[in-house]
Amino acid sequence: MADILVIDDDPSITRTFGRLLKHDSHELRVAESAEDARRLLAARVPDLVFLDVRMPGLSGLQALPMMRAQFPAADVVITTAHGSSKTSIDAMRAGAFDLIAKPVEVEQLRAVIEKVTAARVVRTKVAAASEADEFEGSALVGDSPAMMDVFKLIGRLATLDVPALVVGERGTGKRMVVAAIHDNGARRDCPLHVIDCAGPDLTSELPPLLDRSLTGTVQLTGIEALSPRDQARLAVLLRDRSTPPPARVIASTALDLAELVDRGEFNRELFEDLAVITLQLPPLRERRDDIPLLVDFLLRRLSRELGRTVQGVDAAVMRQFREHPWPGNIAELANVLRRAGILSSTGVITAGDLGDSLTVRRNPVRGGGDSGLARAAREALRERLAMPSTPDASAYHDFVSVVEEALVQEALGITEGNQVKAADL
Repeated sequence: MADILVIDDDPSITRTFGRLLKHDSHELRVAESAEDARRLLAARVPDLVFLDVRMPGLSGLQALPMMRAQFPAADVVITTAHGSSKTSIDAMRAGAFDLIAKPVEVEQLRAVIEKVTAARVVRTKVAAASEADEFEGSALVGDSPAMMDVFKLIGRLATLDVPALVVGERGTGKRMVVAAIHDNGARRDCPLHVIDCAGPDLTSELPPLLDRSLTGTVQLTGIEALSPRDQARLAVLLRDRSTPPPARVIASTALDLAELVDRGEFNRELFEDLAVITLQLPPLRERRDDIPLLVDFLLRRLSRELGRTVQGVDAAVMRQFREHPWPGNIAELANVLRRAGILSSTGVITAGDLGDSLTVRRNPVRGGGDSGLARAAREALRERLAMPSTPDASAYHDFVSVVEEALVQEALGITEGNQVKAADL
């Protein structure tokens, strides 16, 4: 049951809403204007608001930003009989959960209520788990508008059972998002399989999916690395509407698949099937307001790991965190905090505890700086270019082989010999 407020000056519309919502046991209140609605909102914040665009006094689009600012816990769905692309864009920019056209159909209304309810469940679970320090998906910590949009779409995807695509840079938490979709969906009691399309175990795991022997949800990470043959086979499987696959397929990638399709490097049919519903994860540099929450969460998790309390970061460090571009996103933030937390002797991380961890990542090869990788690159270039050329010589591949080894050693050094973390880097 949902607590719903309908703001509309048309009595026939409010009566229709009343009949529909009463049938489904929802609690309903009605206001004829945005001004009347303020009193009802102040008395009790509903779960969901249906807000008409054209009303006497403030229009719905004028009232929406103020409503979202004062009552952020209420999801707002715009209703209009005069829809246009501009109305839709303005509504979504102002924070509307969705926009529906009048006259509202019964099933459409129920579907919107179901989506809002599912999104609220996800947000509540994430907040509660973060408070209890039990949630491992740091990418799902945040209350910025960008993350609110992510939570909403997770809620929508959880109510569906169709292929989907999760896109985000490395370190943004794509696996955690897929897990949240799975855990809140109809397949939550079935297994979640994660298949790395670039991994060595691919040949042993992908055929069961293609042969329909996997159930539950299958996440295909790095979908762009799937061979052309298996891309085509998967496209055929997803397009067979008569016998759909027993497992739900959710692909994830850090790349622009549309660009790969245009270059002929990814199967167009597979892309079209996966990209019908796309969840785009924002990079950390686009959700800087979430950094304090992420730092707090990651430090609580680190404290549990270390067996001692790392209380927080000082103001100077927080300023650096807000200014840093975070090319490695949340994974980079976690590594920086872990290194600094281990070095901190006071329990509060200061700039001295960071060392050069931020500046190295911001610009690893500065004019006067040096590193094992930079030295190896210069030495390999100098030696190879000094050699006499031969018809079958490949300076490029000779150079790459040397730098590749240096890169591996550099990654192992950063992760203190942890091969799994070095491979992730």
